[in-house]
Parts: sequence; C-alpha cells; structure tokens
Amino acid sequence: MCGRLNLSSDPADLADELRLDVVSYDYTPRYNVPPGADVPIVVERLDDEGEVTRRLETAHWGLVPSWAKDPGIGFKAFNARSETVLEKPMFRQAIKRRRCALPIPGYYEWEVTEDGKQPWMMSAAGADPLFMAGLFEFWKQPDDAWLVSTSILTMESAGHLREVHDRMPVILSREHLDDWIDPAVPSGEVPDLLASTLSQVDPASVTRHKVGRAVGNVRNDSPELVAPVA
Repeated sequence: MCGRLNLSSDPADLADELRLDVVSYDYTPRYNVPPGADVPIVVERLDDEGEVTRRLETAHWGLVPSWAKDPGIGFKAFNARSETVLEKPMFRQAIKRRRCALPIPGYYEWEVTEDGKQPWMMSAAGADPLFMAGLFEFWKQPDDAWLVSTSILTMESAGHLREVHDRMPVILSREHLDDWIDPAVPSGEVPDLLASTLSQVDPASVTRHKVGRAVGNVRNDSPELVAPVA
C-alpha cells in the first residue's frame, strides 16, 4: 500500500534528464500528501501535430475512469494492485493505453508494533526521486473541463521493505521508465511489459528511517515530519 507521499522537491528540476518537452505541474513543497491531492506525473502523449511529447503534468491522486458517474470513486483507487490490474474494470483500459511515472521524493508507511503504528519515511537511496509506476485517466467534468487522475501501481514488498509493510509501490529504474510510459506498446504486449516491470524493481533503491507520529494527521504539513526519530 502507498497512501501518503512526501513531495518536498520540484520534479521540474529533472526536466533535462527526463527529456521533458512540456512542464505544466505547478510545484509547491508538501510533506504530507494524502489521496485526493494533486501530484506530478510524467506521461507521453500526442500533441496537436501528432508528435509524441513527454510532459510533466498535474493529476488528481485517485483514478477516475471515463465511465464513472461520480469522481469520488477515485478515493477507492489511489493504488492499483499489480496482481489484478489487467482484469479490474477500474484499471484495465488505463494499463493498456495510459501508463505514467510519478517522480516522488518519498512516501510514508506504517509498521504495526506492540506500541501502536510506527510511521517510516521511505526515500530514494540516490539523488533522484523514486519513479513510481502509475496509471492515468481522463474524466469529463460537468463544466466540460477534463479531470486528469492517477493511481500508483503496487506489489508485494521485497527485501528490507517487508520488515515494515507487506505492500510497496512499483519502483521504476531510470532505464525502465521509458518503456513503461511508452504509449506505442501494443495492447497484446502489455502483460509482458508488466511482468518485466515487476521483475526489475530493486528494494535497495529505497532507504528508510522512522519518523514521528505527527504525520498521521493530514493537517500537519511541515519539513519536521520527515526528520528521523530514535
């Protein structure tokens, strides 16, 4: 499971490295981001001239499929389980055609202990953020504007991350990011793409430390939330 994010760095700083053609994400540092908030996604889409462009966009965290009658359905779809994503009606169209990457500095996870739930900050082990595999969708709002929404793909935890929680986000290597977001992948090849994506996840790309329990309250949002505690 991945249900709270740290968005403390601007993904636009990676514009050159990620070969971004368009940056339309409006960055504000946030340290305790819940589902329903706006998050950054990296996507590849056709522009008005039919050329593929790589874009850093803003998305509502919680997938709202085009057929939904109420956008509130997204609160049930902020994560997509990799084991069932190819079959679930909520996700099966997005996994075929609308895959994205979320550049996230870190996320919080809670370990169940005898003294209650202990929060951990899971961060990128290197200089870059974690690139989480995601899906995105478009939903037409009553005013005819389009809502862009996203869900983070999850898998069974691996390596040292199992010690905290049994689920983790699917983390993309920089090399695999291009393959994952490529909209030209034929639908019939998506199951193989998913399998290869899961196989390349490296838990060593994530480091972790305990943080204070103030992060449990979504009204708290300050740099102190990510500070290590004994």
